[in-house]
Amino acid sequence: MGVLVRDWGRERQSARATSRSHRLLARATALALVLAIFVTLGGSTHPIDPGNAILLQARASALQERWSQMVTDGVPAADVAALQSEWIASQHPQLFGIPLNFLLPDMKAAVDRWQADTDAVWDRNLDTARASAAGAELELHQALDSESLAQRKERLADLRSAPTPAALHQLQAGWELQTRLVPIDKDVAAAVGRLTNLASRARGLGIRTDPVPALLARAENYASLDDADRLSQSGLLIPDLAGAEKDLKARIAAATLVRQAFKRAADEISIAGLYGISVAAAQARVDKGSRSYSTSTQAAQFDAIRKDLDAVVADLKRRVNVVLSQVRVISGVTFYKQTHALSCEEAAVSMALTHQGIHLSQDQILAEMGADRRPMYVDSAGRVRWGDPYISFVGDVDGSERNYTGSQANYPPLVRVAEAHGARIIAYGYMTAQTIYARVAAGHPVVAWATWDWAWHPRHDYLSFGGRWIPWIGPTYESHVYAVVGVRPGAVLVNDPMRGQYWVAKTTFQAAYSDFMEAIVFA
Repeated sequence: MGVLVRDWGRERQSARATSRSHRLLARATALALVLAIFVTLGGSTHPIDPGNAILLQARASALQERWSQMVTDGVPAADVAALQSEWIASQHPQLFGIPLNFLLPDMKAAVDRWQADTDAVWDRNLDTARASAAGAELELHQALDSESLAQRKERLADLRSAPTPAALHQLQAGWELQTRLVPIDKDVAAAVGRLTNLASRARGLGIRTDPVPALLARAENYASLDDADRLSQSGLLIPDLAGAEKDLKARIAAATLVRQAFKRAADEISIAGLYGISVAAAQARVDKGSRSYSTSTQAAQFDAIRKDLDAVVADLKRRVNVVLSQVRVISGVTFYKQTHALSCEEAAVSMALTHQGIHLSQDQILAEMGADRRPMYVDSAGRVRWGDPYISFVGDVDGSERNYTGSQANYPPLVRVAEAHGARIIAYGYMTAQTIYARVAAGHPVVAWATWDWAWHPRHDYLSFGGRWIPWIGPTYESHVYAVVGVRPGAVLVNDPMRGQYWVAKTTFQAAYSDFMEAIVFA
């Protein structure tokens, strides 16, 4: 045991001796370095100043920190890499925490150069970044076409006040993004405008517009997004808007054709009804099409409705043509000759009334209508002023249009008298020749106003005492009133109160009737 203790003591003494040797060696090495520096300097007049070396090291350390900050502020790391390499090399060797290089007299010039190079790198990057940002701002200004002065002044102020290349790069990136968005936003706005107009047209046509409302809501939300989100969303929004526009256009075009088909079907049902043809089945198909129309969302669905309506129209036309191909003469209409020079309309009404078993003489009708016997005169403007045949008979029933002593009565007073005696009148007033043919084919006598000689004549309408313009071909030509009691493919059968019963070609009837286009349809 005693031996072990003595050995351990000797080992500790040996270790302490070794440590002292190392410290002595380190001090000797440091002294040798200092002496080497003295030798290197030789007869230099620059003494070694440790205090000055510390200041240079502090400046160099501050520059090294600035280089790191410059990279953070947007300067490329490569622009300061050489300076950083020089800094790293300058840090070895060190004595008492001071790099020995900083004891050298030329180190101040090196640090001064680092400072100058650092400032140059910073200024160059700042100028380059500002120029690039200015170019991006100008491109944005040009892309916007027109913008308020305040908007641009704000951007230019940001450009001037940006303190770092990174801040300028950020401005540049933002303005470049806005420039990219200008045409995109315009496209979105234009598509929204077109789609809104189409949706309005669709509503006017009574068709559904989905999914347009939801898509327009998306577009409205798009406008509130920031630039980056708008750019990412536009890639989906613009194709969706274009697709909806194409789809709605197709639907509107198809729906427009369907609406026209509905009109044709309604007209043909009306005509067929005039001819006495049963239209219940056709109307049921039209009603079904109307229900389908209100729920359709595809052009193909509208096309199917239109095709069915066209089939309805074709079937009705065929059935009408069957009727038109036949000769139809209304029985139970008594023929009367007119008893006065101008009582043709009263005679025609008397004949039509006999179909319902009503017998009224021409004089009785004249008496109940009354007559405006005030003479015609020409006013200061050269206009003929006379009585109003839409109220009563005008002038003397035994007079003449040629000398302004008598004219006629139109449909209103005649309808009034007929209905007062229980007559059933289906229609009166403006009426096409085709409607007259249909009514007669359906068994309804018609009283129609036309010309005396079955020829068209230019009208010379006069102004009634009450201020109504009256259709008139006088005084050179005269009008006449007929009871139409038969129809066949190319002609109508008329009871002419002056010349008897005869067939008149439809073309002739239409020419004479077109001067007036007024009639009364009796049941």
